[in-house]
Amino acid sequence: MQASESAVRQLGYLVFECAPGVLEPMSVVYREILGAAVEPQADGAVHVRLDGRGFRLRLEPGKASRLAAIGWEVPAEGFDALVARVAATGAALSDPGAEMAALRGAARIMRMTDADGFVHEFHVDQPFAEDAALKAKFVCGTEDNGVFGLGHIVQIVADMAKTTAFYTDVLGFDLSDRITWPAADLFFLHCNQRHHTVALSAPAFGMPPGAVHHLMFEAKSKEQVDAAYARLTELGFPVIMTIGQHTNDEVYSFYMGAPAGYAIEFGFGGKVVDRANWQYQTFDAPSSWGHELQLAPQP
Repeated sequence: MQASESAVRQLGYLVFECAPGVLEPMSVVYREILGAAVEPQADGAVHVRLDGRGFRLRLEPGKASRLAAIGWEVPAEGFDALVARVAATGAALSDPGAEMAALRGAARIMRMTDADGFVHEFHVDQPFAEDAALKAKFVCGTEDNGVFGLGHIVQIVADMAKTTAFYTDVLGFDLSDRITWPAADLFFLHCNQRHHTVALSAPAFGMPPGAVHHLMFEAKSKEQVDAAYARLTELGFPVIMTIGQHTNDEVYSFYMGAPAGYAIEFGFGGKVVDRANWQYQTFDAPSSWGHELQLAPQP
């Protein structure tokens, strides 16, 4: 499905619950390693900003570390049509109310939980002012050459065909490409100019359906990535994979182990999608060089 007013525009935000003792080191990761703005909230949560939006990541205290919500931004004029398509799949949609919408920085919001336990929040964003300092650091939201959103997320799912159809036929994503190699078989999907906003894997890496393998954030310079990589050792955080470059999106990146139990990829130089002329292809290796495995992410 090509981009339309009734399709997901971008990955707007992510909400994570953090087990006791995890929220503070996660704040250190985002503030000291990635260089994001990290802002404690009155309710005990922490908001992480990558641009002018009130948050792109919300970290909340919880009993266990888990992804609590995936926020999909939808254009206002297409919101009702997308919600109707979601409802037509039999999904149980709910309106979390005006107070939750305000907390999320949204004008409208509807929520559903999929078969793997991922909570999807479809929302229309409230307008926000740009933050020039953060805009100079991160490829996030709307850029001069298109819409890119927060970054990307890699989900472990039970039914690849059903989940792929939900993203493409219902939410308006298109397939970017596929990487299949002995360790895993991943499908990559885009909804804007970012090479992929979602990657889907059947159970792999010792992770069950409903798990998140990693999140990816994109820097505006290679130097930012190199500096962040150097800070990992200084601050005592583990390297999951060394610096390298991917075959499909050509991102120069590394992966680190986050205290919340998933990996974080920080990279530069992602391939930009021209949705009208994109050609799907398959790769037989995830990286053209580097990305040597040091530690496996813990489920």
